[in-house]
Amino acid sequence: MNNDNLAIALDRIKFYARDAVVTLTQCLCKPDATLKINGRSYKIERLLGEGGFSFVYLIQDTSNGRLYALKKILVTSGQEGVKEAMREVEAYRRFRHPNIIRILDSAVVQDEGGEGKIIYLFLPYFSRGNLQDEMTKSSVTGNYMPEKRLLELFYGTCLAVRAMHRYRLPSVQSTYPPTREGDNDPLISGPAEPVFDHDEEVAQAEEGEMIPYAHRDIKPGNIMIADDGSPVLMDFGSTIKARIEIRTRQQALLEQDIASEHSTMPYRAPELFDVKTGKTLDEKVDIWSLGATLFAVAYGHSPFETDGSSIAMAVGSGRYRYPDNSSYSEKVRKLIDFTLVVDPEKRPDIEQD
Repeated sequence: MNNDNLAIALDRIKFYARDAVVTLTQCLCKPDATLKINGRSYKIERLLGEGGFSFVYLIQDTSNGRLYALKKILVTSGQEGVKEAMREVEAYRRFRHPNIIRILDSAVVQDEGGEGKIIYLFLPYFSRGNLQDEMTKSSVTGNYMPEKRLLELFYGTCLAVRAMHRYRLPSVQSTYPPTREGDNDPLISGPAEPVFDHDEEVAQAEEGEMIPYAHRDIKPGNIMIADDGSPVLMDFGSTIKARIEIRTRQQALLEQDIASEHSTMPYRAPELFDVKTGKTLDEKVDIWSLGATLFAVAYGHSPFETDGSSIAMAVGSGRYRYPDNSSYSEKVRKLIDFTLVVDPEKRPDIEQD
């Protein structure tokens, strides 16, 4: 492990240790602990999830009783780290679609430990959970999702992905209506956060020009279920501009490292395991993840983690098998086979029938 990786690991350990102590204190000693951000108070209900340098809590606004999901990100690498983390905030704001989660507000505050800054992301709370929760329920009860419902959820997720793959740079003056009731309700008083969307490549683009983005971490746990039953794609910490020309071996290794950190292995496209020089990575990485996600929700596990062998090798060869006792039709299998094509040049894009 080199010095940079060691420093990152130590920072992560300190973050987990400090946040774990805070969480235990709140749960055991202060069951009604509150968090105050920019003058507003929120009651911390429970921890919903964690990963990397972030934690997600269920919180309740003490003034009106509304529930939210609060994502807390610790940044210890200075202003560049804040800028990088704020790209996730901007990704939430960038895509306007009913099947894509909307950020409600954000805040950047100084870490009381004095070692960095904390970014808070206020997101809608989905009481029905996500597709990973549905998979867990099915494994316990043995009652798997009806095929019609399975395909409806897949279709809605594809619409979200299409909005990302076909993103066009809007006019600076463009305004957007809320995609769901209450989505634009401000939670934080004070100045808006800086936007870092207009990096060098985007700044050179013209209004209306298409700039495809890839989510890069589509999986059952990142697809929430709204109150009306529709799927909502979330977690844009992995999202980047989709098309990346790989010119050198050093760049290829860097892209592999980025994918390793941000893309979940059982749903990661094969070209991200072994990035080739002279090739271009593009939005088709998400098509593979869609197919792997459909397989997982249908059959209770990802297609590439069943026999104990290397996931990377299984993905690279495109080897997977269907359960013998499945009740789903040939239509579902053909749809999965259509997406899980190892060669991205032969893999369909989001518009293909």
